[in-house]
Amino acid sequence: MKKKLKVAVLADVSRAYDRDVLTGVAHFNKIHDKFIFFSFTPKYIQYDDQAALIERVIAWKPDGIITREVEGFEKLLDLDIPLIIAPHTRLYKDKVNLWGHNYTVGKVAAEYFISKGYRNYTFLGFKNFQWSSERQAGFVERVNSAGYKVQSHNFDNRVLLWEQLSAKITEWLPLLKKPCAVFSVADELNVHVLEAAKELGFKVPDDLSVLGVDNDVLICDMASPTLSSIDHNARQAGFQAAVALSRWMEYNEKPAGDIITGGATVITRNSTSGLAIDDEQTRSALHYIANTAPSNDISVDDVVAVTTLSRRGLEKKFQQMVRSSILDEIKKVRIGRIKFLLENSDLTIQQIAADMNFNNSDNITRYFKQHVGMTPRDYRNQFR
Repeated sequence: MKKKLKVAVLADVSRAYDRDVLTGVAHFNKIHDKFIFFSFTPKYIQYDDQAALIERVIAWKPDGIITREVEGFEKLLDLDIPLIIAPHTRLYKDKVNLWGHNYTVGKVAAEYFISKGYRNYTFLGFKNFQWSSERQAGFVERVNSAGYKVQSHNFDNRVLLWEQLSAKITEWLPLLKKPCAVFSVADELNVHVLEAAKELGFKVPDDLSVLGVDNDVLICDMASPTLSSIDHNARQAGFQAAVALSRWMEYNEKPAGDIITGGATVITRNSTSGLAIDDEQTRSALHYIANTAPSNDISVDDVVAVTTLSRRGLEKKFQQMVRSSILDEIKKVRIGRIKFLLENSDLTIQQIAADMNFNNSDNITRYFKQHVGMTPRDYRNQFR
């Protein structure tokens, strides 16, 4: 029997992103059964400070490591073994970094709000994190391209205490024009946004539509109202990191560059359930598309039928208020649903086709490839 490889994965399991990365690594090992993982002592049995933990990892003599920027991790960088770092501050030169499509995350957030008719935009992020800056760039550039401006607020986490955030947000929240789309780079930030909004009497999602990142289900579902968030598929990141680390350890095939992974899918909950569109006809049409298109192959005429307008009249309103056509909105919702099911479920292509009322798997494959440029199977394989 081939000897298994010793792998240490150091992560902050209090965060959804880190837990999902671990899930991806575990999924790889479930399929290939190549790794033995470093065992962390439960804290109720024995509490190790971070320095002691790093020393234990080194003494264990792992064959490879996947690590976040945990305290004292710099010692691990000096080890002459395959190591992949998933940084939360910046990319590390001459190291293999596990990084996400952060610009795309920001762009997807902007397009989501633009399609809901918003004209006022606010960004919340951090000054000292590269991923925050990249998400801001994607968000701001896409909003600007639609003809709108973004108010940006970046907090200095080295100065401002976490418990002081709500008070800080309360200072500038009254200055926002309503209704306003608020995009925060992490779900944790939006907990403070909701606290400040309640204190000031703001209604969510009517006055503020609030969207975060990471899709931390615990945070999002415990919030009131429940928080919408972007899932950027950290499970895929963990899986791809495990693939790369395995080849590096077994065949000395070091990755040629950084491992860039992850999609960007908006998971809609109550905090963004509103529409910033005054026109009742357009609102009715958009609500119909959002509620019906995920499971039904609706047509433009079906959408027009829920209004009292002509097709030409409704198309004109869509171009003015949503900046897209009726058909494009239908396609966006249906493609988004297919992507979500491919990324987050084990349903077969045939089952997804039935769930969404496509005639058969060939039809959904042609439809998806026409709009995405690859087959559903190829798309799913990126995340497995």
